[in-house]
Amino acid sequence: MLSGTNVLVVVCVALFVLVGCSSIIASTKSISKENTLFNDTTRKFDPLHTDIAKVYLKELQSFPNQSGAMIIKDGSYALLHRASLARMAQKSIDIQTYIYKNDIASRVLMHEIWEAANRGVKIRILIDDNGLDSDFSDVIALDNHPNISVKIFNPYRNRIHFLRFPEMVYDFSRINKRMHNKLFIVDNIALIIGGRNIADNYFDNNLNVNFSDTDIFFLGEVAQEAHRSFGEYWNFHRSIPVGFLPSKSKMKKYMKNYSKYIKKIEGSPEDWKIYNLAIDNFIFRYKNRKNEIYWGNAQLIADSPEKVEKKVPSPITLALKEIWNSSTDSIYISSAYFVPGKKGLRYFKDAINKGTEISILTNSLSSTDALVVYSAWERYRDKLVKMGANVYEYKRSEGKIKIRGKRSSGASLHSKTIVFDDKITWVGSFNLDQRSENINTEVVAVFDNEDFAKETKKLMQIEMKKAWHLVLRKNKVIWEGIEGDETVDKKHSPDTSWFVRMINFFAKIFPEGQI
Repeated sequence: MLSGTNVLVVVCVALFVLVGCSSIIASTKSISKENTLFNDTTRKFDPLHTDIAKVYLKELQSFPNQSGAMIIKDGSYALLHRASLARMAQKSIDIQTYIYKNDIASRVLMHEIWEAANRGVKIRILIDDNGLDSDFSDVIALDNHPNISVKIFNPYRNRIHFLRFPEMVYDFSRINKRMHNKLFIVDNIALIIGGRNIADNYFDNNLNVNFSDTDIFFLGEVAQEAHRSFGEYWNFHRSIPVGFLPSKSKMKKYMKNYSKYIKKIEGSPEDWKIYNLAIDNFIFRYKNRKNEIYWGNAQLIADSPEKVEKKVPSPITLALKEIWNSSTDSIYISSAYFVPGKKGLRYFKDAINKGTEISILTNSLSSTDALVVYSAWERYRDKLVKMGANVYEYKRSEGKIKIRGKRSSGASLHSKTIVFDDKITWVGSFNLDQRSENINTEVVAVFDNEDFAKETKKLMQIEMKKAWHLVLRKNKVIWEGIEGDETVDKKHSPDTSWFVRMINFFAKIFPEGQI
């Protein structure tokens, strides 16, 4: 019979074996670039000679330093937009994402990616390891295609999830820093940028909670800037080819259940007919210039991937300060995770004192998917209202949509959009909080076009009108909203139980700079 000491030794040996059999390198610095796993070179080509560019070739040649833009608000349309661009691709597709889930929307999109690869399109996919929600077999299968390369960014060494907690403890400074960037680049000429990751709930395909978000489709120079930023991350030593993953058991399991995975996306012939008609219609509208495209100066601003290793100034924060200080009329903000901090609060106070109208839409306690973030936001919420800012909180119930004949349970705001003075639109992955500023890497696009800015602001105002408006009554902040045909007031966070409000209260113990 084993003694307690012997049992401990056996457990330690077993854990050692598990770690050894399920580990991955966290840097390629010591790996020769001649290793076959790095054979994913991209081809050089002129983006203007692609079918996507030819539709607007006159504008692209006449104004080479400008870009065309179109706003993407609806989640299902956001998926259709990506899938259609993948079907139109001729040379390359680069995808950078924080979250990737092996679910229906992702499989549909990867189906288009796979078909593009079969046509000879070179594809690179970069996923942050913290957001890789799969058993890895699907990304390994994608990587096995000769025209598809997949890498994971800043990986946990341990591939067994329950062993990640101790790794977070002893390597916290690295593990805590994540790549939050989201880019979808096709033929180095078309770009989709915004807050959406690759998963069902970002494309209105989840029966539980979907994310209300904003993307912008860009055409032109800014897409080439995005391509260069992507390349910087792709070649960074913390971007690890998935070929280094311990893959044999995962692939056996994947192939064993392959028919089940395929069945999940097969659907009925009628479903596929509707899907293909939607893509054909999208491509027809694009090729026949049926969409309204706004032209103007666009700039991509991205953190360096080195931010995950050392303290470097964020060009995004510097750009935000510059645009903020030059704004005089109005600033409209839609930010899912909004924690301005004491320093940010001073910026709001100075702007309001000089007569700038400030309007803010963020999540309510009932709609947020990050309760600790809401508890931090509460420290500034009432102060902003008392300063004179127009503060709105998103209603979870406003996001109910019909999916496969059923109603979803609601939505959570996920947008990261700002409109300055009805002229400049800011969109990307950057939340107005300390994590985006100091910890994660982020990317945004800044677009200078007055008509586009007004259109974006109009969409924000529609959402604000449907949200809870926080107003001051007898020096107390209350929630005012429309329910049915009536205006109602709430003295505490609407649509929440006392238990949720209690948890929210205790969540204030978390350090604001780390949430």
